[in-house]
Amino acid sequence: MRRKNQFKGVNSIKFHSAISSDEACLAYLADLKWNDGYSCHKCGHDKFYKGFKPHSRRCMKCKYDESPTANTMFDKCKFSIQVAFHIAFKISTKKKGMSSMELSEEFELRQKTCWEFKWKIQQAMQSSCNYPLNGTVHVDEFYIGGEEEGKRGRSKGKKKLVVVALEIVEGGVGRAYAKVIQDA
Repeated sequence: MRRKNQFKGVNSIKFHSAISSDEACLAYLADLKWNDGYSCHKCGHDKFYKGFKPHSRRCMKCKYDESPTANTMFDKCKFSIQVAFHIAFKISTKKKGMSSMELSEEFELRQKTCWEFKWKIQQAMQSSCNYPLNGTVHVDEFYIGGEEEGKRGRSKGKKKLVVVALEIVEGGVGRAYAKVIQDA
């Protein structure tokens, strides 16, 4: 069984060799998805046998066949899962991110397809807020929104007021949480 954080801190060469095929990607996803045991998505039953597709599991009770990609950001992908893994790796490791146009050019996919998959990745990367900030934490509020005609400075208008909490750790910044608020 593979460990959940197998790719944490991995450089791109090691990552690319670890997911050298769709088969390797599906095996990794299956191990990760059912690491804590199988539970049928439809009926909750915990007994299964091999499904029809590679690395899928079929419920012994309701016969639901579940793919390792089902209910993940890889579900209903319009391109190979190996390419999807590479896109996810690029987006999650590049400090300044990648536009859907850059992804489209690099992976030879339609820009809209890349945009849709990038959105799925961003949703999956959303914070669970389950990890409290520790140590020194800086908090501030600010407005988000462009200039508005007839509004000056910090006047609200149609802008959104946001509060942000930022954890300071040795060597830089740790986690951060932000939330839209009604007033300061």
